[in-house]
Formats: sequence, C-alpha cells, structure tokens
Amino acid sequence: MKQGRIRDRLRSAIVFAAILAGFLCPAARAITLAETYEQADPGQGYDRYVVLETGRVYRGGLLIGKVLDPTTFRLEGPEGQDVCIRGNGAVLDLQGEQICISFCANRLDIEDCVILNGNIRYRGINTDQYREQPIGKVSYCTFYRPHDYGVRLQGAGAGIRIERNIVVDAIDTGWDYIYTTGISSDWIPTGTNISGSVQTGFYGWPMICENWSYRSNPLENGQPLRHFSFL
Repeated sequence: MKQGRIRDRLRSAIVFAAILAGFLCPAARAITLAETYEQADPGQGYDRYVVLETGRVYRGGLLIGKVLDPTTFRLEGPEGQDVCIRGNGAVLDLQGEQICISFCANRLDIEDCVILNGNIRYRGINTDQYREQPIGKVSYCTFYRPHDYGVRLQGAGAGIRIERNIVVDAIDTGWDYIYTTGISSDWIPTGTNISGSVQTGFYGWPMICENWSYRSNPLENGQPLRHFSFL
C-alpha cells in the first residue's frame, strides 16, 4: 500500500511538472527570482525571507555569496546571507541557471517549489586559506528535467539536509567543471538527480533522506548513478 501511494505521488508530480514545462505562463506574468530576492525583507531569523506566490512563474537563477577567481584564488563579491525561500508551489524556471549559495558560511533553506531548467547548488571550500561552507535544507521540491543535476553539493556537506523531494530526469549536459579551476573533467559527469561532494572527509556528510528519484528511460532508471552519486 505504501509503495502504491509513493508511485501515485510520483506519477502525479511528473504529469504536473510536464504540463508546466509545456505550458508555462506568458512572460508578462513572470518576474525574476533575483528581483524577488532583492525585494525581500528579513524575517524568521533570516536576512532574506522570500515568500513566493502559488501558481506564479519566477524566471532566472540566484547567486548568494562570493565567487572564486581561479587565477588569483581569491574570493570576490558580496558577503553571503541567510536566506529562506518559501515556494508555496511556485514554479521556478531557472532558464539554464542555478540557485547557488557560494563560498560563505550562511544558510539557504528552500521548500515547496517546482524547479525546471536549472539546479540548486551548495558550493564551499575548506583549505588553509579559506573555510567557507554553506549549510541549509532543500525539501518538498519537485525537479522536472533539471540541467546537470537536481541538487549538487560542491565542497559542502555537513549541515545540509536534502529530504522529501521528487527529482525526475536530470539532463546530461556533458562534463561538469572543477569548481576551483573552471576546467571541465570527465571525472565529473552530469545527469545525476542528486549529487554530493565525494570528499566527505573534508566537507562532512549531508543528510539525504526520503527523496524519490525517477528516470523515464527504463535503461537509465536501472542505473544507480543516474539517481544518486558523490562526485
């Protein structure tokens, strides 16, 4: 009975996301996620408490924190912030971009969103020079055909919880890149629904629990690395 309920939930989520992917609301009704983030006020202990509207489409990605210059190996850009995104069932069409919290010790919590055409990343670093690892939670989100991965951890792990999400058909876009150098590598394939950092000794273990991962291609659906991996 429980397995039947899981299958029904997964089937309903796939159908719903597929309809959204084919019939997204007109651009006139859509606003960018970055605009909504900039307009959000502090609340509930977060620097930015972002509350989205049910049924509305938000386009584009979001970067929270700094970036690493691979030539100077210096962190550049604004400081990170503690951010919560309450989706309320909103659609996030990332248009090939990411929601990324990067090179900071801040928190990103995101829940109850339908996410298309992009991915969520937690990116950190642990060296003699820098120790900047984000934390947070991704929960109750539905990912339909996300680019590269649904959720990707790079140099992060401890303090991150990924739970009760549905991830369907992450798109293989080729090799991912070494995030500290910007160089692509065949050791880092894309197309995994949820992927953590392989060097857990440096970054700690995330909590990955009660997620549902599905591939519509039966051959891929039988390959464990298409569902979960540590890269």
